Amino acid sequence: MTARIPEWNFGLILLVCRNMEFVSHIHVLSAAFFMGLAAAAPMGPVNMLAIRRGMIGGWRHTLACGIGSVTGELILFSLVLLGGHYLFSDLSNPTLQTVLAAIGVIVLLPLGIYFLVRAVKEPLRAYASARQQWDEGTVPAHLATDVAAGFALTIFNPLTMIYWVGVTANWLPFAHSVLGYSAPGWGILMVAAGLMTWFTTLIVVVRFIPHRIGPTFFRLVNAILGLILLGFATFCAIVLSRHFPH
Repeated sequence: MTARIPEWNFGLILLVCRNMEFVSHIHVLSAAFFMGLAAAAPMGPVNMLAIRRGMIGGWRHTLACGIGSVTGELILFSLVLLGGHYLFSDLSNPTLQTVLAAIGVIVLLPLGIYFLVRAVKEPLRAYASARQQWDEGTVPAHLATDVAAGFALTIFNPLTMIYWVGVTANWLPFAHSVLGYSAPGWGILMVAAGLMTWFTTLIVVVRFIPHRIGPTFFRLVNAILGLILLGFATFCAIVLSRHFPH
């Protein structure tokens, strides 16, 4: 005689499964958002240009630089996703997952440590150099020039492509297991949200509180960026450890 399972148990199981699915979706989408945020935040050529042009010519120049940079970042991310599209059928392969996790650790761990070191050692020197350029520089007459400059500084930066390969290598298998073939579309959408969040913040700072842009601002940005990258590297290391016998 087979014992009957109460119907409310089925309902509870279904509710738990739905909650787990919801949490997985949140993890995937939030990871893509922070991927975009971390891509935009480094105090490199693009942000220096966006701040400098904004301080001299107004916030619209910062916006124009941001539009160019976001376009370049999304193109590079889309190219990496396009390459990953051909791996969809093999993303559950343990060997491939091990290789992708190793790429993530190799790329993201040094980057995270690098930005944490910069947060401690170099913000004053970087700010002093940038401040001199802001005081002495000029801005182009047409905003299209700023868009082109932001785009070029992003698309032709080899470190940007290396970054996207590193983070996407481990986000894509996880995202595909949760979102299926819609993962690239959701990834582009959330990465774009992360990129635009950063440049929106930068525009607000340049427009309303430019006096707050100093060594402390540089230090804070680099520290947050370093922690985000180390978080991604830790996730890659955890994934990598699961594929080795204990």
